[in-house]
Amino acid sequence: MTLRIGVVGASYAQGTHLPVYAELAAEGVVELVAVATAHRETADAVAEKFGIRAHVGFEALCADPEVDLVDVATRPSLHREMVLAALAAGKHVLCEAPLAPTVADGEAMAAAVGNRVAVVDMQSRFRPGLAELRRLVRDGFVGRVDNVSVQAFYPTFTQPAAVAGSGWCADPRYGASSLRVHGLHTTDLLRWTFGELSDVRGTVATREPEWPGGVRATSVDSAAFTARTAEGAVVSVHSSWVAHFGAGFRMVVHGSEGMLRAEAAGHTGHFPVRLTGARIGDGAAGAPHELVPPTGGATDPFATLIRAVATGDHADLPTFADGLAALRVAAAVEERS
Repeated sequence: MTLRIGVVGASYAQGTHLPVYAELAAEGVVELVAVATAHRETADAVAEKFGIRAHVGFEALCADPEVDLVDVATRPSLHREMVLAALAAGKHVLCEAPLAPTVADGEAMAAAVGNRVAVVDMQSRFRPGLAELRRLVRDGFVGRVDNVSVQAFYPTFTQPAAVAGSGWCADPRYGASSLRVHGLHTTDLLRWTFGELSDVRGTVATREPEWPGGVRATSVDSAAFTARTAEGAVVSVHSSWVAHFGAGFRMVVHGSEGMLRAEAAGHTGHFPVRLTGARIGDGAAGAPHELVPPTGGATDPFATLIRAVATGDHADLPTFADGLAALRVAAAVEERS
């Protein structure tokens, strides 16, 4: 049976999730059934654009008998209520990242999953360059992993267009920050590749108190933390979403026998990743060489994630347990900063 999808929220989803669902529906992978927003005019406009049903309020969509999976594409502060309503209605759930604004909210959501499929949209796992990095690490390409360094510097909220579309991120009450968005996507990649992180400690700051357009910002815009992997490797992560001329994402893995480097011009959920690497004894004086070119469009990882959900290929899906673990890392950083 084709997976039937309903989407809660249309602001972010209209430019990302909904077009992907429409494309996959045309291929017969999923069926896009309905959308729900808080306002009739918005719901009707989006529904007409995609040829689907409109619901006013998430409760109506969760009660729709023709919806199998509810995609919660709203700000984090709304996730708990919406996700719990969907699970209580017997639906599978895809929740936008971060899973929730607090660990307590995440725990309540994870506890309610039962036998449903519950996925967090940490889609960076599905970039070929990052998936290959994980495979090579686990196959021993770098030998014993000793050091992992990640930098994620983005100019996001130095740009008026980003502020106009997502200015609510300036207010921490809505559950977003540089640490809790890009930092948690990075945390998920680290846990997925190297296992659980321990000895987490770091620092957070709000360095830019005003965004373009006079938007007052009090959420964390810059964060750094260190940790250790289960095998003892030292990890460092440094992120900011107000970095003028920010160069994007860079993860470097150094080991006893080699190194790997993954790079992207922006957030890995939306920008292609180039993977390079080198091993001791390689030719050309061991210079790093390209292993995976930076290919793929902005929504390709999300489309791959949805294909996996729809076909029952759940091996690498980021679960609510993964989302909760990432929230715990963020909480540890904030508590020890």
